[in-house]
Amino acid sequence: MSAAFDTVNHSILLERLQSEFGVRGTPLAWLQSYLEGWTQFVKLGLHQSPVVKLEVGVLQGSLLGPLLFAVYCSPVGDIITDHGVHYHQYTDDTQLHLAMSVDNTAAGLAVLAACTGNVRQWYLQNGLQFNLDKSEALVVGTAENV
Repeated sequence: MSAAFDTVNHSILLERLQSEFGVRGTPLAWLQSYLEGWTQFVKLGLHQSPVVKLEVGVLQGSLLGPLLFAVYCSPVGDIITDHGVHYHQYTDDTQLHLAMSVDNTAAGLAVLAACTGNVRQWYLQNGLQFNLDKSEALVVGTAENV
């Protein structure tokens, strides 16, 4: 993904915390207050841009940032497993794993393509950018099967 932590929508994240993780009451209010009121500006020498209120983003370098990002992206796991694909996620990196044999390579690649397409669509619908330049496929096999 590109700029993943910078594009997390606060209202979607708070809704997901409630609906999928059961966070309510004081803990939810605390997280909401943590996300509210963020601003940013650019300063160059004596010049400064106007201050802009941020409605999106979590701090990547913070303790909560990666955890909140994982919460935000949690539905992706369901999309991947619905295709029968295994996966590993670490913050904004997702690896898909699918065992194939020589006689089902085309079918396996079709499954991976469909899975990747659905994940990409989910990212787009949730304000995240799928980075094609950082996406790769690796096919591993024995010398007899390559």
